[in-house]
Amino acid sequence: MSELRLYLRRDTFSEGTDCAWALLDDRGHLQSSGNQLVDVPRARHCRLVLASDLVLTLKVPLPDLPERRLTPLLRAAAEGATLVEADTIHAAFMERAADGEAILAVVEDAWLSRVLARLAGLGLHPESALPEYLLLPWTEGSWSVCWRSNNLLARFGRCEGMSLDEGEPPVGLILALAQRGRPDAVKIHLLENAGSPDWERWRAALATTVESAGAWEWRTAQWPELPSLLQGIHSPGLKRLDWTRLARPVAWGVAALAVIQLVGLNLDWMMLERENANIKQEKKVLAEKALPANSAIVDPTWQVSERLRIMQTADGNPSPDALVGLLGRLSQAWPRLGNVQVRVMNYEAGGLTASIDEADTLWLDQLKIAAAAQGLIVNSEADKENDKGILLRIKSAGKEASHAQ
Repeated sequence: MSELRLYLRRDTFSEGTDCAWALLDDRGHLQSSGNQLVDVPRARHCRLVLASDLVLTLKVPLPDLPERRLTPLLRAAAEGATLVEADTIHAAFMERAADGEAILAVVEDAWLSRVLARLAGLGLHPESALPEYLLLPWTEGSWSVCWRSNNLLARFGRCEGMSLDEGEPPVGLILALAQRGRPDAVKIHLLENAGSPDWERWRAALATTVESAGAWEWRTAQWPELPSLLQGIHSPGLKRLDWTRLARPVAWGVAALAVIQLVGLNLDWMMLERENANIKQEKKVLAEKALPANSAIVDPTWQVSERLRIMQTADGNPSPDALVGLLGRLSQAWPRLGNVQVRVMNYEAGGLTASIDEADTLWLDQLKIAAAAQGLIVNSEADKENDKGILLRIKSAGKEASHAQ
């Protein structure tokens, strides 16, 4: 049961570039590899490894609905978190996080469509695709980092990871500490002839165990049991079938299908009517939660869309300083440790105010550092209206700078 892996970069198939490939045998051992698809062999399975800078994993709030009903919501949810137009991205549902939020993997849709079309023209039909960082080994409570001369990458969880800068340690890891909390250990995989990090400097900066975890590369890494990025319109097509071997089963199947259709027509109609009624009710319930109290629900889809548009714009134009943009960046910066709860949140004049439970100085410092990385300025003061509470004032750093000028 051979496996063909193709490594895709941003410039794959553009300006005459090709892509690297690796052929594995049924035991996962490397048989051959190359950098030109003209030489690529055929295999039972074809999988894509996407360079880490192509894929963004993020956590977004989504309603607790079956995955098939979440699919139409994924692009809009990713747009709210990334401030990128929904019709330019492909979002894949990976899993539900422990806190109930959904983890999405986001990639540029035009790029993915282009490479899949080119591969189909070469007779290659991938059945699965994952970002390179999710092929790194990972255990609960630890982070995995691949150290190489450029384009470092890290895996933080079962479905979360990112491409890193080349710092010692990378700034991305420092920011991850503020957002995710400190892991029990950081395990670094070293590539051959790539040197090694300054171990003591990493341990001092990360304040945790930093250890070598041996060699690793995408060609021979174990393929994890994770949802593929090839979902929705990019789901793998049906494999070609040998129709001569299926002639008799198809004949019997056609006869059986005719009987089933006659018997089940009314039942199917009744089920569809019930499902449509349930969907309408769910839309109404979601609209009641999203719209102001006592709003008249006439067209839930349009009303919620219009409400979201207003929350995404400032002065009539899309803006990262609007409510959705500020909330998205603040959620990325919010420290995972401490379990500090928000009592009341208001948005006015392009800024947020949040009344929160009492928090220590360390928690507030972590929030301000992580917020600065998201382009936000956070000021804190005692909340005079809530006993032992703290009032946070959050503004976009860009907007603050424009006011100062």
